Amino acid sequence: MPRDGIGLVLCLGNPGPKYTLTWHNAGFWTGDVLAREAGVSFRNAGLFHAVVLPGGIHLAKPVTYMNESGRAAGALLNSRGLEPSEMLVVCDDANLPLGSLRLRPDGSAGGQKGLASIIEVLGTEVFPRLRLGIGPVPPGIPLSNYVLSKVPKDLEEEASLMAHRAADCVILALRSGIQEAQSVYNTRTGQREAP
Repeated sequence: MPRDGIGLVLCLGNPGPKYTLTWHNAGFWTGDVLAREAGVSFRNAGLFHAVVLPGGIHLAKPVTYMNESGRAAGALLNSRGLEPSEMLVVCDDANLPLGSLRLRPDGSAGGQKGLASIIEVLGTEVFPRLRLGIGPVPPGIPLSNYVLSKVPKDLEEEASLMAHRAADCVILALRSGIQEAQSVYNTRTGQREAP
């Protein structure tokens, strides 16, 4: 078992090709990088696509939509015999600037619908989460529209680099613990000016 007892990495997003390159799928991008770097492929397992990483860590992406992520999280924890505190959730966060990462051991949903669903279903905020910055939201655009919009071509490389950094952060958290990964990755890099 890794440091901090993490046995499951749950990467959030929306299923289906139409959402693949939307901001809300930053968690899925990270999961895809982790699986690719480990040389494994996701398999359909009901409410989620899942795979086991080297070291016995479960990696999963819900096939429920973002605002129903709690259903998949509950099913995963039950089927694996894990507690919420043993699950690291990876998701987007429009309150953080593009490229920045925030790893925390617990906390509120902060407006993120997937986290809100997980907290509601599990009845606790005590589980680690890694947020990937996708902000700022342009003025005049509703948050719900922005998170479901496609990543502009000129920001695709920056978004990809962030997903790779997030995957590295997850690996460090698994190997050395949340606190160590926080000290390395909770920096304010990758900020861009609001339009």
